Amino acid sequence: MSQYARGRRLEWDVQHDLAAGGYDTIRAASSKGIADVVGFKPGQVIFVQCKTSGRIPPAERVALLRLASLVPGGVPIVASRPRTTYRRLTGPGPRDWLPWAIEGELP
Repeated sequence: MSQYARGRRLEWDVQHDLAAGGYDTIRAASSKGIADVVGFKPGQVIFVQCKTSGRIPPAERVALLRLASLVPGGVPIVASRPRTTYRRLTGPGPRDWLPWAIEGELP
């Protein structure tokens, strides 16, 4: 399977997970932008960058944080493999994140 196909599969899996959690979603097909998937729920908009490696470059991290800050209720999320996991970015550093679950943040 190509890297493109793995990335697309992750984006579809994220959309499926979010829909099961009550979000309406939009996938930016062939995205070269900031967010691959956007999820909407009353009072919350999540911007998801999907990374099969789990690594998000510093410039992309900063751009995702900035985008989420522009929208009330905006939440910057990174989804990664091998098992689809979610991290909420809390700052620009590589360790500035918390685990995140579809139904909300993990304790």
